[in-house]
Amino acid sequence: MTTPISDMVPTQPSGRTDSGTKQPPGCGDQMDVEGTVSRPVRPHSISAQASHSAPSTGRSDGWLPSLEGLRALAVLGVVVHHVSFLSGLTNSFEPLAGPLARLDVGIAIFFALSGFLLYRPFALATIQGQAQPPIRRYLWHRALRIMPGYWAMAAVALVWLNIDYMKSVWDWAIPLLLAQIYQPLRLPVGMEQTWSLATEATFYLALPAIAVLGHRIGGRTPLVRARRQLAIGALLVLAGLTWNAYAHGPDSPLPGLAVLWLPAFLDWFGLGIMLAVLASWPSRTTSPPFLTDLAGGEPGRGNEDLWSATPRGLRVVTFAPGTSWLIAGALLWIASTPIAGPRGVEGATPVESVTEHLLFLAITWCVIAPLVGPGSGGVPRALLGHRAVLFLGRISYGIFLWHLLALEACFRLLGFTRMSSSFWVLLVLTMALTIPVATASYYLIERPARRLRRIWQRRADRPGLDVGADSLVQTPAPGPRAPSPVPAGPPTLAALLVPSTDTPEPQYQGGDRNEEQPRREHDQ
Repeated sequence: MTTPISDMVPTQPSGRTDSGTKQPPGCGDQMDVEGTVSRPVRPHSISAQASHSAPSTGRSDGWLPSLEGLRALAVLGVVVHHVSFLSGLTNSFEPLAGPLARLDVGIAIFFALSGFLLYRPFALATIQGQAQPPIRRYLWHRALRIMPGYWAMAAVALVWLNIDYMKSVWDWAIPLLLAQIYQPLRLPVGMEQTWSLATEATFYLALPAIAVLGHRIGGRTPLVRARRQLAIGALLVLAGLTWNAYAHGPDSPLPGLAVLWLPAFLDWFGLGIMLAVLASWPSRTTSPPFLTDLAGGEPGRGNEDLWSATPRGLRVVTFAPGTSWLIAGALLWIASTPIAGPRGVEGATPVESVTEHLLFLAITWCVIAPLVGPGSGGVPRALLGHRAVLFLGRISYGIFLWHLLALEACFRLLGFTRMSSSFWVLLVLTMALTIPVATASYYLIERPARRLRRIWQRRADRPGLDVGADSLVQTPAPGPRAPSPVPAGPPTLAALLVPSTDTPEPQYQGGDRNEEQPRREHDQ
């Protein structure tokens, strides 16, 4: 993917840029992959003893530190990518120029995390033949997660850098309603990266429809239901790659901004959905292989669980975390070569665009799968669980929102020159400005919004209050009258994330990304 801020240089008199010529990679969540979620459903087939045990992937309260740390890694990659471009390093012949130009892979990681964390409760409910989470609550949580912080940043950016160009109500409404990717020249200065947040917001709206489809096609057994949801994820991956090839074609009738719309990133969201289905399946259960046969894998491997039923190559990078991350690094180096297209503002060809998406897809699997799979996570999980990394992950949404304004302040206040500045000096100063502002945004805006969300949820959960009308699907998935139980065996990864002191309740993803996890009370 090309530089997400390739169109950020304010060379146009209007103060806006035309992103239609190049697909900017920024960080969506996206960056909404930060926050808290409710706890997963405790399957009735899971014993109480199993529910009390802490999973290898995290603590017994369901908080996965590795995913929190991964948000930090992804957002720092996006910041470095932007600084590299605006300092001029991206287009230089420095050895690091190529790899830094491809750190926009953070957008793929964020989008996949959104697909994983937001679809996981829907996947779990469908596999178990249960009703799915309420759609109204889901949308309310999403809005409270991303909009307050975004509006605060947008107010500063629009008033400080774009006030001379805000001539009508429509000029204000487009960025405030995250519609900037549907109108040419509508990426205001200082918030150009929010194209990806607009794309992610579209995914939030589309996810319930995807979940309904996965639920309605159902199946008579949990295995069949899981297989069909995996197929939906695979179709989304194929659709995203196809859209990219078509939208980047020289004769494409689509507008230039089509490379920023949701269909262009369905492959990365689809990967997250597939991981969500795999992580919702019981470990080491007895079930016939289905992906193994297609991939020519070992007979009988599918008798263990869905993870083991995946092709052998994917199992290697899933169960060997260190090897998986080394492979991701090698793929990033390959992506930094011309095979994935130009580094700057030049338009990519269909082949280059699809190649880049495939490489980013593989990198994302190698990075995320070991953290959410049944393995230990190894060194990557230990590194991502460091306290400093976790803190950066906690404020990652604020870092994403405010870092371009910090960059703009560096240029304007310190007299730096675009495309001709010291990369390291600009990076240090940008982070020095961004982290305090992001921290303030987290504690003054994001956490209060989260408390408001919890208050609303408590009211909705009061005894006697009927919230069933909000449910996406209240009837069990298609099948026999008595839904088939989940195969007996050790608990699912999602089931192990249920705190032992809480009663079973549906997992509602409240807000990416990206995207949210249960978190300790003092962090909420």
